[in-house]
Amino acid sequence: MNFIKTFFTLLLFTASFTMEAQQPLPLKKISIFKNGSCLLTREGKASVKDGVARLPIPQEVLFGGYWIGATGGNTIQSLTFKNDKLEKKETAHEFWQLISGNVGKTVTISLANKSNETVTGKILSFERHAGIVKLKQENGKITYLQTQNIFQLDFSEEANNNFMEDSTFRMVLLKPEKTASEINLQQLSIQAGVNWVPSYLLKIKDEKSARLEMKAVVENGIEDITNAETELVVGSPQMYFGMRRDPITYDYLTTDGGVDNAGMQPVQMMSNAGFARSAKMAEAEESAFDGNYSTEGEKSGDLYIYKIGKITLPNHTKGSYPVFASNIEYKHKYEGVIADKTNYYNSRFVDNNETNFDVYHSLELKNTTSVPFTTAPVMVVTEKEQFLAQDLLKYTPVGGTVDVKLSKAIDIVMRNAEEEGQRNDAYKKIGAYMYSRVVIKGTIAISNLQAKEVTVNIKKLLSGTVLSQSDGGKSVKNGIGYDNNPTSTISWEVKMASNGKKSLTYEYEVLFRN
Repeated sequence: MNFIKTFFTLLLFTASFTMEAQQPLPLKKISIFKNGSCLLTREGKASVKDGVARLPIPQEVLFGGYWIGATGGNTIQSLTFKNDKLEKKETAHEFWQLISGNVGKTVTISLANKSNETVTGKILSFERHAGIVKLKQENGKITYLQTQNIFQLDFSEEANNNFMEDSTFRMVLLKPEKTASEINLQQLSIQAGVNWVPSYLLKIKDEKSARLEMKAVVENGIEDITNAETELVVGSPQMYFGMRRDPITYDYLTTDGGVDNAGMQPVQMMSNAGFARSAKMAEAEESAFDGNYSTEGEKSGDLYIYKIGKITLPNHTKGSYPVFASNIEYKHKYEGVIADKTNYYNSRFVDNNETNFDVYHSLELKNTTSVPFTTAPVMVVTEKEQFLAQDLLKYTPVGGTVDVKLSKAIDIVMRNAEEEGQRNDAYKKIGAYMYSRVVIKGTIAISNLQAKEVTVNIKKLLSGTVLSQSDGGKSVKNGIGYDNNPTSTISWEVKMASNGKKSLTYEYEVLFRN
């Protein structure tokens, strides 16, 4: 038998059915991506009746994202996808549903009319589409009533609060290669409707180390997850067809080959915000954000997988799960960017006044854990649980570094002033145009008002060619900016003593047309 015959694209389904043969295969593992999709792995036995096994088709399977194969020495000869009518038990909430679920019982029906008429009899049948109930009274009289006219129902015995609802669902009829009463199956499906959202808590411990804790909020919008191994995937796998549904989930013709993604909408998660806690989370809370722990994980190609164990999460709820907590190294970082306030080529003017520019305080984190950091919000607190900042922690491989911005460094003052120096008219002809030249001198004054030594990284942006810079600064041409004048950056790393001051200087030239 050709290997291809043992696998077919398919889709999962989440409703509960009354017949065992119509139940989906048991969910073994779920791998969740950060784009609102997941890979579901199901394994189990399906009963075979009249030569076929019947399974529900999932409604949210993505294009080309369902495969099923047989194990145990049997293979799949064919799969047929079709609409089927199934009965499932529902709780009654309306009069017609109570009547439908209590055929054969005696009831007294009060009618909603001026005479407050009542009719007592045994329910013989109920026609749902017409809304007509057929009663046989004690005198043998047959009465037909419209359910819309009912005001009250009184049963002579305990009433059934459930009724059987007819529903149309997509089903797959699976024909095994060999005759058997049951067949072992494994089913893989990529589905929309499940997401995970990471976040971090960074607690400063001392001047060099901090504790980083990561948790994951899992949003479930497809089906009840019961005791299933769960993986959280870090990375961006190629999803060429986006959230396009697979053709087995509908009964009309696919005419575009599944290539046109026009009109697709992003996955909208549904949740009533339930909160699930694992024993691992409880242990972390008892240690008051000080203990360290690690979730098993593994690298798979360009992806990393956090394994958080078996979880149970009802449909349309959210659960929060710990992923890891570990001590990491960090150092303070101060950075300031000075914009090109002159832009002489356009302005033909140099402002000699000093302009204040902000210096920002950040923490440079080094990933000394055994797992990568995924992009997520991070909240920073002191060792006394005092709030410092919230920022975006970006993806960081093991051994890499990442910056977390805290705030403006209000105790570090940085000012910039420029003045016009040498000028050369009709300096150079370039092409058909004559250019003049001006040399601009700049000064950067920095004051550290803190009672500790700091290192400040400074970048000065300008439009022109850098001629010189003091204090070991480095200049880089970024590209052509304005008419033969490059955009340039001068960078300094300056150590500032406690309550210290420093002055940096630089010069650059600008060409302009006469």
